[in-house]
Amino acid sequence: MREGAWQPTDLERRLAELLAQSAAGTGSLDAAAVRAAIREGSMTAIRENGGRFVGLLADLLPLIDGPEPSARHAAGLAHDAAGTVAQSAPDRRAAQSPPACPCPGEAGSDQREVPRPRPLSPPRREGGRRLRADAALNHTRVLTAAAQIVRERGLSHLTMEAVAAEAGVGKGTVFRRFGDRAGLLQALLQRSEAAFQAAHLSGSDPADTRDKAIEQLRAFGVAAIQRYATEPELQMAAEPSPDQRYGHALRRAYHERVSLLFGLAAPEADAELLGHAALGYLDPALVWYLGEQRKLPLHRLEAGWLELVARLTRQSQPRTR
Repeated sequence: MREGAWQPTDLERRLAELLAQSAAGTGSLDAAAVRAAIREGSMTAIRENGGRFVGLLADLLPLIDGPEPSARHAAGLAHDAAGTVAQSAPDRRAAQSPPACPCPGEAGSDQREVPRPRPLSPPRREGGRRLRADAALNHTRVLTAAAQIVRERGLSHLTMEAVAAEAGVGKGTVFRRFGDRAGLLQALLQRSEAAFQAAHLSGSDPADTRDKAIEQLRAFGVAAIQRYATEPELQMAAEPSPDQRYGHALRRAYHERVSLLFGLAAPEADAELLGHAALGYLDPALVWYLGEQRKLPLHRLEAGWLELVARLTRQSQPRTR
């Protein structure tokens, strides 16, 4: 929507408004409301914008239809997205109303302007504040406050009460939005992970040369080290148990990315094994130990990664099979 590639249609805005109304007072959606919107749109919505909005609803449904703490966070984000679509400006071509024209009445002299359609908008709270905007602002405040507490005071000080006080919102707002402390932690991790992936996984340009692959390997590791050094407790709390670590979806995504780059940077090497070896250097617990326990400066850890990449991507001997 920001890039103008998708302008919601009237039907899509009506569905979004239906969702926003169903969440009035809570600031989050539930699975029943999403299913109702999908039924309301029926086959017609599939033909509009290639079914983009109704497809988004279908993708969101399994994320919010569960008891996990992260489901509350996903439901809140889904509500914000629905509110954005509901109050979006109509497509310019659709929004151009017929110009004011003389419409003679029986007396033959009146001029009346054809009324312009009013865009749909989310329900308002008392005082005229939009629920979506208010919920989105609280969401940002809470996450920013939680991140500051973890960064400055440590994970042990992260309580729902402390976050509410730091954010300047009621404790009930934090509980409604994130469910419990585990849900709040999950939301913090998702925000951090989304920014990292946008820069170094899904959002990065595909490497098509050896030099570009090496450049992206260097950037990936430096960014990971800086991230782990900034929020070490949060990252270590998110680490899966040892028996699940290497099969975890996030670890597999990192390995796939790093292995792909090593395959371009060192085509004669075993990229799969190099990927595992390199990710061992980027272990959050190791970064914490070297920085906090051994007191190694951050720039030395970064330099170590760059040296590792340089050594692993040198012209290698053909591997034996």
